[in-house]
Amino acid sequence: MTSSAVDESFAVTLPRRPYPGLRPFTKDEWPIFFGRERMADDIFAGLIEKRLLVVHGDSGCGKSSVVAAAVLPRLEHESARGGLRWITCTTRPGDAPLWNLATDLAELAGGAKDEAAIEIRRRLNFGADAPAAVAELIRRDRRECVCLVVDQFEELFAHADRRSLHEAQLATGLLTSFKRAPPDGFYIVLTMRSEFLGACARFENFAETVNASQYLLPRLHREDLLRAIREPAALYNGEIARPLADRLIADAGGDQDQLPLMQHGLMLLYRDHVERRGAGGAQPADDPTARPWQIGLDGYTHHGGLKKLLSDHADGVMQDALQRAGLPPTSRVVEDMFRTLTDINAEGQAVRRPRTFAQLAEVTGADRQLLRSIVDVFRAEGASFLRPYGDQPIRDDTLIDISHEALIRCWQKIAEPSDGWLIREFRNGLIWRSLLVQADSFARDATNVLASTTADERARWIRRRNDAWSQRYGGGWERVNALIDASIAARDRERRSKLRYRLGLAAAVSVLIGLAVAFVVSSLQERAARLQEQANDAEQMQTTIANSAKLAAADDSQRKADIAAVAEQLRKLEEQIRTAPAPAARPAYAAREIDSIATKLSETAQTAPAAAAGPRVYVHITDDKYRDAARAFERLFEAETIDNVRIVVPGIELVKSYPPKSVLRCFREDECANEGNQLVRTANQLLRAPHLTLQDMSSRYGQSSSIRPHHYEIWFVGDITVAK
Repeated sequence: MTSSAVDESFAVTLPRRPYPGLRPFTKDEWPIFFGRERMADDIFAGLIEKRLLVVHGDSGCGKSSVVAAAVLPRLEHESARGGLRWITCTTRPGDAPLWNLATDLAELAGGAKDEAAIEIRRRLNFGADAPAAVAELIRRDRRECVCLVVDQFEELFAHADRRSLHEAQLATGLLTSFKRAPPDGFYIVLTMRSEFLGACARFENFAETVNASQYLLPRLHREDLLRAIREPAALYNGEIARPLADRLIADAGGDQDQLPLMQHGLMLLYRDHVERRGAGGAQPADDPTARPWQIGLDGYTHHGGLKKLLSDHADGVMQDALQRAGLPPTSRVVEDMFRTLTDINAEGQAVRRPRTFAQLAEVTGADRQLLRSIVDVFRAEGASFLRPYGDQPIRDDTLIDISHEALIRCWQKIAEPSDGWLIREFRNGLIWRSLLVQADSFARDATNVLASTTADERARWIRRRNDAWSQRYGGGWERVNALIDASIAARDRERRSKLRYRLGLAAAVSVLIGLAVAFVVSSLQERAARLQEQANDAEQMQTTIANSAKLAAADDSQRKADIAAVAEQLRKLEEQIRTAPAPAARPAYAAREIDSIATKLSETAQTAPAAAAGPRVYVHITDDKYRDAARAFERLFEAETIDNVRIVVPGIELVKSYPPKSVLRCFREDECANEGNQLVRTANQLLRAPHLTLQDMSSRYGQSSSIRPHHYEIWFVGDITVAK
């Protein structure tokens, strides 16, 4: 090795920032990698001695970082003075372990990369002779050493389960053969999560190979953490105050996400207090123009700790990505993307699920250029939430992966236990598998369709899915759609039958009402005629009284007696007229008939299904700033139907007192059990927030006559976000 090459291996070039954030450290970032020197010494010594070393530990403990930023540079620096040259290669199993290995090793072989990759892949099939055959092609100089790093080796086990057990057996066989007879100048480091150690026993002799070669990454001591936090800042003419460092260690806790959370928080603090204020930037400490800076405890004002800081940062990156893509904040492209890239393993833990860009585009259904612009924002330096990092071009076969599982565990939009993206995807998978079971039953018997309410829900639900998405849960896209189509057709037939019944019943009720009205009108006309006869009698009596006055010359006593008798008759007749029923009253002999008809009408109205009466839902909000969102919900809600009857929203009312959470209230027991459940499901399908629960008020108001049938109330407590 020439002196210039030696000097080059020791040259120090500071990275742009003292803290990389959520992503692992790279080999070029060794100058800012502190606190894990003891681990690096142990790994270095173990690798030189054993030639194959399996470095394992929990997710987030820094396996990839310590190998890349401490061990690989150490190999170069320790050997440079002795004239050795180390070349290194890092690969990941992914969806094609052996081809990925061949492609990455081809970078070291020289010449045409494609031809070298094909030749290396061919030599990987040589069985026990494969390690020596590949080393012969890669190692061209006796004073040249090669170190191969297989990062995230646990992906090989997932590949064995999903795709090719044979390829996984071949890969583990290569490592076992390498351990038995390692080629000169060739070294291998595997990084793997400790929970996958048991899976090594699935492959012949591989457990013995791992037992003889493993290194468990130990926990960092407090002094190590303080060095990792404070010493990089000194290289940039700055300082992280000791109280702030203590606070960050306390906020990160002692769990598996401790290191990535601290690195991400420090990156954001440096960005906000140094880069954006123009104080120091990437200037080294020995630069005379560098301006000193310090970040103290007063600069760390985020409530909720480092986990909330990461979650809020991810929210901001998502908003930026949607804005740059020209999409509204309500777009669900980012949600669909991260739901595709995450999973829950058999132990119930949230894990990464890498997909190629082509697969990601097919599942989300998004335009590829638009999706690429969103991925670019999430993988950019300063975010590093997705890999590949930086501005490396993305092709259809590029593997897109979440940078660290700490993002899955800490970003509330993914991790929220009741309605986060991860649990939503899990529930949707269960729904799809249940539909597959029902589709099989339908294939055997065409009458085994979904219930009408379920058919409506599943027809709306499946609009956001596609064939590519269904492959994750067993496929069967055509079979499930055939089931749903048949269920909708059966529902329509049932509704038409019910409608014909209701129309017939309504016609019968109309005829009965017409007969009753005719009878009442006839009775009133007869009574009016009788009253007219009484009025005629009174008029005749008044004439008689007038004529009696002419009898003044008659005998006085007789005359007085006659007049008194006539007056008494007139008084009685006037009393009869005065106490007679009003013209609109029913005659006595018709009362029983009319009451009987009314009773029958009442009984019919209570037992007959409502033909046109729809649910009336009154919306209440707690602040006038939510009115626009409530109106948007009102428009969507009124476009829906319940049993083929439109929903009516009479208005939106601002209230001062309200329940503790958002609810849909119902007031009649039978309506709560049927119509109320349909309404709350329909409303929640239109909402992203809040989630409504059904509140049954029938025990308190079920007997009240002041609340009309089909009366419901929605009480929105807080912000409202519609899903469409």
